[in-house]
Amino acid sequence: MNKKIIHSLKLLADAFDRYGDIACFSSFGKDSVVTMDLCRRINPNVQIISIMTPYKFTVTRQYKDYLTRKWGLNLKTYDRPLTTHSNGKKNLYEVSPEECCNYYKVEPTRQGIKEFKLEAWVSGLRGTEGHTRKFLDEIEVRDGLVKINPILRWTEADVWLYHCANNIAPNPLYMQGYRSLGCEPCSKAYTETERGGRWAGTSKEGAECGIHTKSLVDQKEMPVLDVHGKPKRDGGKF
Repeated sequence: MNKKIIHSLKLLADAFDRYGDIACFSSFGKDSVVTMDLCRRINPNVQIISIMTPYKFTVTRQYKDYLTRKWGLNLKTYDRPLTTHSNGKKNLYEVSPEECCNYYKVEPTRQGIKEFKLEAWVSGLRGTEGHTRKFLDEIEVRDGLVKINPILRWTEADVWLYHCANNIAPNPLYMQGYRSLGCEPCSKAYTETERGGRWAGTSKEGAECGIHTKSLVDQKEMPVLDVHGKPKRDGGKF
């Protein structure tokens, strides 16, 4: 476990040293809380960005506020209000979970990356959590944007060990049997697999919202890269 922590911290230290504009994204689930804590050990004032939706658990919102106060987080929250969509129904997830995730989660993530002019962002993604994450890398580059996954090689047990060893109180929903937290209508407790409760019974069951699978860079604002694959500050939009 200590080796994994040291490796993750080194990965983050190298990233903070190399990329000038970097932020840690957090859903305030068990994994991203660990990632936030690791980032704070490298940079106590690291920019935290959280994407909330009108369907998030009230408990998750309360936990976010609690941890923000306790840790003094430098937090920016993107929180689109509930709106009536073209289908005439407010609950877009009932019609198309994919479109719902795109509107309430992916697009606000793009907005945050654009507004903060990020060169890189840190994610709490773990490879053992779901079948869609098995072939990812600790450092990914898509459309000039770098994503760092410092706990990619950690297990679910590793995450809980870190919480215990560092006296971090988790989101209370885990005590109710949830293993992976998303929006309330699309998350179920007591599932056999860790991510099995996400979008259960739909075409997205156990899959992703899109933040980890879609481009987060506006195609009109694609950066010009230098020979090292980094955005040129004088030649690109970043």
